[in-house]
Amino acid sequence: MRLTRARRVLFALAVTWGRLARGAEGDPPVRLEEQVITLPRSPAPQDPTASTTVVEADRFAGELKTVAELAATAPGVAVRSYGGLGQMSTISIRGSGTAGVRVLLDGIPLDTAAGGGVDLSTIPLHWVDRVEIVRGAEGAYYGAGALGGAVNVVTLPAVAGKWGVELTGGSFGTTSAVADVGVGGDRWAVLAALTGSSTRGDFPYLTPSSPSVPDSPLVLQIRENDAAAQGGLLVKGRWSPGLDRLDGVVQLSWGWRQLPGVPASPTPDDWQRGGRASGALRWSRQLGSGLTFEAGAAGRYETLDVYVASPVGGSTTDQRDAAGGGEAKVTWEAGPSLFTAGALASLERLDSTASGDHQRPTYAAWAADDFTIGKDAARISPAVRVDAVGPFSGVSAKLGTSVRISGPWSLRVSGGRSFRPPSFSELYMVQGPFEPNPNLRPEVAWSVDGALVYDGPLGRASAGGFGALYDDLIVYEPGLVPGSFKPQNSLRASSAGLELELLTAAAKTLWGLQGQLSYTFLATTVLRGVPGVVGKELPQRPRNRAFARVSVDPGIAGGHLEAQYVGLQYLDSRNIHSAPASLVVNAGAFARILRSPEVRIGVEVKNLLDDRTLQDGFGYPLPSRTLLVTLRIGTSPEN
Repeated sequence: MRLTRARRVLFALAVTWGRLARGAEGDPPVRLEEQVITLPRSPAPQDPTASTTVVEADRFAGELKTVAELAATAPGVAVRSYGGLGQMSTISIRGSGTAGVRVLLDGIPLDTAAGGGVDLSTIPLHWVDRVEIVRGAEGAYYGAGALGGAVNVVTLPAVAGKWGVELTGGSFGTTSAVADVGVGGDRWAVLAALTGSSTRGDFPYLTPSSPSVPDSPLVLQIRENDAAAQGGLLVKGRWSPGLDRLDGVVQLSWGWRQLPGVPASPTPDDWQRGGRASGALRWSRQLGSGLTFEAGAAGRYETLDVYVASPVGGSTTDQRDAAGGGEAKVTWEAGPSLFTAGALASLERLDSTASGDHQRPTYAAWAADDFTIGKDAARISPAVRVDAVGPFSGVSAKLGTSVRISGPWSLRVSGGRSFRPPSFSELYMVQGPFEPNPNLRPEVAWSVDGALVYDGPLGRASAGGFGALYDDLIVYEPGLVPGSFKPQNSLRASSAGLELELLTAAAKTLWGLQGQLSYTFLATTVLRGVPGVVGKELPQRPRNRAFARVSVDPGIAGGHLEAQYVGLQYLDSRNIHSAPASLVVNAGAFARILRSPEVRIGVEVKNLLDDRTLQDGFGYPLPSRTLLVTLRIGTSPEN
């Protein structure tokens, strides 16, 4: 297999269980190597014609950026931070709900049968090597649940000789520390990374003195009951004896945080804690010229305990989720065709005091092709997948094409269909005013998009549009008993918009000057629902989002300046209450004291303008100006 072809291929535990984002190169006898994706180029890790952004964590070295903050630099993405430092953060893509985004960690799905979307803050930020964001209905490649897209967080690679220690301290009692080391040789390597972080979270903010009275004066408050702590251990390894390659990863994390509530309804005694243990093992072998076989297994176990105080005494909700399975996959390169096919089987069990003890198996089979016409002049990529999740089954499909116009310019167009089965919470949860509905149907999404793309020596840029239709969306409506709520397949909504993205290559003659820009215009409309909602916009979906960044790195020192704009967004489905538009400016600088080993100190200021009125789409206040100082000692990035 030629190197040029290998860059298109992701030899991985793909789709739903255990994809570790790998590649292959060389002619037999062959040693399978790790796939490395380098910005500013952004190849789709799995869907070669998808609308994809790959965010490399190295570009933000020395900055305390969470997974959600890294993802928010991409177009089409809306992040909900629920209060900032250490608090829950979820993601929406192209107007989808948070449960309609498939989130994976080294290819291991983090979506649980409990539903509600994945909390990105549970992924330790120091683990991250890159974040792959794929936009559109991607169920054919990533499995049931990818209505708006998928996010795969790839952790640090196992590289022999790499090591580092990083310490951070700053405002509101924020601290973090990480130590990682890689050992090995030509045929094997093992990485171990230990991380921990904590914050008091007691930042000042401004809020209306009378929230129900328009234009009431603002009063200064201190965010209370807002502390958080987290720890994690990552172990990752590879072994490649001869024609075979074995990859493995183990991820352990635990976290605790207080739940402060919104200013109008504070919760001074609420808290939650939980942990996750996950792992995957993958074996791959080249069977012949152009033919590769892969097999693997993955598993995950999560705990979550939530305490909610009440006037008559507090109560704790306990949740335990376990999932595991295996899959096999064949990749066959024959002339201009790169064909893949595979199957998987898994089982998930959820034990919750809210929704009871339930389990369901998942079976899936898929096939995809990447067909090249001419000398990379055009490519066509069809894919189809069948998923059976418990009693629910469905077909996901995707067809994409890319045509080279001239030189580095190309045109990309794709369309797809995906579905999401109801969660156990929607089917069975009985808690407070919420009722279950065992008769729910899966949610369905159709999407189309297209873009003009430049991918050349100056960097990468794209400009395009998209449209999506979400049908049978599950929403909670008033039940038969007054004051109760029951989930129903009552909502249909559309989304359409524009996405612009630009990332320049670092200009060596201009102090390593590099620029980045992303912009999203999103228009959502409710097409079917309860009276008073039809024709309105979906809540927590801002119409306009923009991110801009400029950085320099001449060698001995460097710095960056960035800004993120989030337009007005409605807080409720009737579009009565809204969160105002916000602009957040961040800046930072660093100095390299030594080159080898690298000793680097950096200073970062978040919310440089100290806007204390910031809030997210649910009305949670966001942190005021935050100062962070980071010291790193370790191997040089060039080594």
